[in-house]
Amino acid sequence: MEDEIAAREKKILSILEQELEDGESLAAEARKLIYFLLVGKKGYQPEDIEKKVLFEVKLDHETLHSSVDFVVSVSGKRSMIIKCASGSLSSRERQAVAAARLLGSSPVPVAVVADPVNAEVLDVATGKVIGEGFGAIPVKEQLVQMLSERPLLQLSPERLEKEKRILLAFDAIRCCVPQGADGGVAIKEPGH
Repeated sequence: MEDEIAAREKKILSILEQELEDGESLAAEARKLIYFLLVGKKGYQPEDIEKKVLFEVKLDHETLHSSVDFVVSVSGKRSMIIKCASGSLSSRERQAVAAARLLGSSPVPVAVVADPVNAEVLDVATGKVIGEGFGAIPVKEQLVQMLSERPLLQLSPERLEKEKRILLAFDAIRCCVPQGADGGVAIKEPGH
């Protein structure tokens, strides 16, 4: 009986590891696509884009870390974060908004969640989806215009604490890994 239980646990762990690997593969494809789109189609320069941005989140007496895949700056100001994932984008919206609200000394106004086939653009102040699809990701001039129309978001200390807990909960559960992913579509960066 113990051998059966151990074998079942081993099989479950193997399935979970494969699901995580498949999910990371899809997220990597999304990162390649998004970078190509930003530089090749949306008018951003490589120096406007920070990749794999890690940041500290201090909660109670602990210092933890989170990350976003890209931070896009215009006029020297962090203006848009992008979080690439696999699985349901709607389940990642809240994580992206929390990351944008916590990344720096003031919230980044626009957040994007993307997978290899779709994207959602979010207004960080409201948390609402303001655009769907890769075409909705603003070109540089649109992002400048969006920023001029939005007041800076100010969060209370209580709200910041809630945002930290939300972000760290999403980071901890590594949610939304697709089931039975087949690896998706191969995407090449320019020049490769």
